Amino acid sequence: MREVKNYENENHSYGFMTGIMMGAAVGAAVALLLAPKTGVDMRHQISETTGRLRRKASEGYGVAAEKVSHMVGDVVSRGKEAVQNGQDTYEQVLHAADDAAQTASKSIHKAAART
Repeated sequence: MREVKNYENENHSYGFMTGIMMGAAVGAAVALLLAPKTGVDMRHQISETTGRLRRKASEGYGVAAEKVSHMVGDVVSRGKEAVQNGQDTYEQVLHAADDAAQTASKSIHKAAART
């Protein structure tokens, strides 16, 4: 359970960082629109800023995708381990029940033979 909470904390941190990035983008856009510049300069600056934001968003997406992939792999691995543990336990119980049934059967046959 401790690791699940760690994943939740990572998701919360990722959401917080996404909010900061989006706030910075909106703030930059407002600053660009309110700054006194010529049309050509404004378009050039907007183009550079959007390109930079696009690269940062792409990098953020890559990091998030990698984390999610790692978490999914971890969950799948744990699921396989749990299934294997369940199968092992089932086999142990089955063998124990079979041994108990054989022991009981032998005891019954011995008791029946004595009478």
